Amino acid sequence: MLYQYSSRRFRQNPLLLPNGVKLLLIINVAVFILMELSGQKNIFFQMFGLIPHAVLQEYKLWQMFTYLFIHGGFIHILFNMFVLWMFGKDLEVDWSKNEFLIFYFVCGIGSGLISVLASINSFVPIVGASGAIYGVLVAYGFTYPNKMVYLYGVFPLKVKYMVLGLGVIAFFASLSASQSNVSHITHLSGMIIGIIYILFNFKWKKIHLWYIKMRLQSIQSKQNGNEDEETSIKIQVDKILDKLNDEGWENLTPQEEDFLTRASKRLFDDRSPD
Repeated sequence: MLYQYSSRRFRQNPLLLPNGVKLLLIINVAVFILMELSGQKNIFFQMFGLIPHAVLQEYKLWQMFTYLFIHGGFIHILFNMFVLWMFGKDLEVDWSKNEFLIFYFVCGIGSGLISVLASINSFVPIVGASGAIYGVLVAYGFTYPNKMVYLYGVFPLKVKYMVLGLGVIAFFASLSASQSNVSHITHLSGMIIGIIYILFNFKWKKIHLWYIKMRLQSIQSKQNGNEDEETSIKIQVDKILDKLNDEGWENLTPQEEDFLTRASKRLFDDRSPD
């Protein structure tokens, strides 16, 4: 799959990566190398892979996080890291490091949880970042729906159709009763959680913008109301001052004296008017 770069300063140099994607790539590759060199792959799978029965019965909750960094082989990690590099960097540049990482782990951990609930008695380890990666693909499809990719370097295809095709494949594959080394339910779950996250985030931003708009309108209305009130107070003060000049203090009513006192505090910050 060949990708046409289009990411600001990263567009010119595809090897220049934002910090979040770079961190994920380094950790995944480092764990894979360590696991291969140790010769204890099965132990890594049992301890850090996602085993539904172990999560629910032995309370190994950390596996819903650690399984994202365990891969079954070179092709497995190559595909996941290639997609992360290809699509993740643009999203991080647009969203920021923290927002991207939150989204990545929400999709990864969430898809792991759904996979556990879908096969609660399974002892087969689920490994790989695919749940998070499929979430990244969905997010990229929402963000750049009409950007072109080239399947196998030959066939041009818009991102939205590529993501839709992957979703359809994951859906029907997850319904299949045949045994497979690929956890299609994890892929599908990552996509579903990605969609929910993006739609919820979009709705929340709209609500937040609406709230800010209402607050601004309220402040503006209050300011206008204060200006009208102060204008009315000044007019009344001018009338009383005119009476004071013409008739003297002794002819002011108690109400007029009290009004002048309160008006002076309101208009002159507790200082007597000039």
